[in-house]
Amino acid sequence: MSSPRINNKYCLPIIKSARAEVQAAIQANIDRFRFFEVWLDYIDDLDPGFAATLVGLYPHRLVMVFRRQNLEPMRMAPGTRLEMISTLARKQVLVDFDVSTQTEEITQAQSARLSLKTILSYHNYSLTPSDTELRSLTHRMEDWGAHIMKFSTYCSIQRDALRLLSLLIDLREGGHRSIILGMGKHGVITRVFGTLWGNEMVFAPVDAGSRSAPGQITVDKLDSIMQALG
Repeated sequence: MSSPRINNKYCLPIIKSARAEVQAAIQANIDRFRFFEVWLDYIDDLDPGFAATLVGLYPHRLVMVFRRQNLEPMRMAPGTRLEMISTLARKQVLVDFDVSTQTEEITQAQSARLSLKTILSYHNYSLTPSDTELRSLTHRMEDWGAHIMKFSTYCSIQRDALRLLSLLIDLREGGHRSIILGMGKHGVITRVFGTLWGNEMVFAPVDAGSRSAPGQITVDKLDSIMQALG
């Protein structure tokens, strides 16, 4: 049986406690995923140069995340975070900042005139805000110079998923690159149609236990859906 073909939108979330485990996860899946999302704050033996070293090995294929799941408090000291962010300036990597909890990092990076390719993201694990608030957040991200705008919110009802997909279409038609994803059972559909309708990437773990957010579809299931839809 032939190996699965790499999908240009698949991103593997990687939450590991050791640097060697991160590199092993990337190498084991290098021929199936286009992108790899590395959650740095979970790595116990992290050193300031690790992120830059990893980018040197896998340019154009990494997303660096400094926060924790569910927006829990970060372990990494602010000074260490800024030092690591500085090493990523002008590198071929995307750095993900949450606009609700990481405004300090965003403003510090801008004050230092660091040349970073950013995913400015908004996460809400409880609900999907009103359309007015979502649009207001897009303006905020645009003012901050987001390379990609990302929204990941919990869908309490089916209509929340429809509103997120509408936001995706609006951003795409406005010339903005984006990742719009719904969490929870009602948000699953956004991961399918979002992939088809313009999302820059879709996060697809290798198994349910490796999910970085509720509602993520495993890569095998996503493959089956995409093949069925042609």
